[in-house]
Amino acid sequence: MSIAIDLGNITAGKNDATNFTAQLIRIVMKADQRNRWKLIQVYPNLVRTVEEYQASGKILDLPDD
Repeated sequence: MSIAIDLGNITAGKNDATNFTAQLIRIVMKADQRNRWKLIQVYPNLVRTVEEYQASGKILDLPDD
């Protein structure tokens, strides 16, 4: 699935997805700044999508990392 679909499902309360991207989104949402910085080094589009959602509520449709 795409980052946008997984993030949309998670924010809509459909937390039953257990694929890698969905799990990683949950981790990024909980990460502190230090760990988020580490994650953005490897998954820049995913972290950017989560940060944009948390800042504005908008879900970006960026390609998977």
